Amino acid sequence: MRNDDLPRICGAIEQHVADAFEVLKLTAARVGERYAFLPYLDERYEPGCKTLIPHLKRQVCRALAAREWFRQHAPPWSPELPLSSSEIEKLISKSNRIALVGYFAASLATCNWDFKKHPTFQVYAAGALASPYCPDHLRTDPELRKEFSPCPLEELDQSLCWGTHARIVETAQGLMRTEEHWRRCGLSEDAKWMRGVIERITRVNLDDRLRDFLDNPPQ
Repeated sequence: MRNDDLPRICGAIEQHVADAFEVLKLTAARVGERYAFLPYLDERYEPGCKTLIPHLKRQVCRALAAREWFRQHAPPWSPELPLSSSEIEKLISKSNRIALVGYFAASLATCNWDFKKHPTFQVYAAGALASPYCPDHLRTDPELRKEFSPCPLEELDQSLCWGTHARIVETAQGLMRTEEHWRRCGLSEDAKWMRGVIERITRVNLDDRLRDFLDNPPQ
């Protein structure tokens, strides 16, 4: 996707997604259903929940923009980038080449479809094949290794998702600021609750070890 194409494509995607949400809202109201399924992502949501709709629309738009971005650099043999969890799982269970696209889609999904930050497929594939967490049937595939020469990729986790730890640290840091603010304001019970949330996210007690975790996140 060229930079000069981005405004036009994103504008078209936003209008398409807005129309799709409106159709789902009207359909749910007509048949008396409280829930519907997000277009493309196929996750259940509540059309009547106005506070969440803008966020969900942005999420679907990002996913569609990521699919368009993928088209620009995908190998000629690649299927279209899957967007829903079920589609991703189906690809991962297929042939080695196709499975690699599924893992790539899962990584993009955990990155909230932020393709501007995420490595391209070629870089990701080389990194996945170099990862000790890569399934043996992929890591030892001679055709894949020939097409994507294994090269370590930083921030690739045990699920072959890129940038997960950095996002956990960023989230935890924001929550810690909130916990500290509540504590200083005398909202001890709220601060205690937030402390528990942080500990569950990081799996580290909220003491000096958590500070070490945030300063030196696991690779």
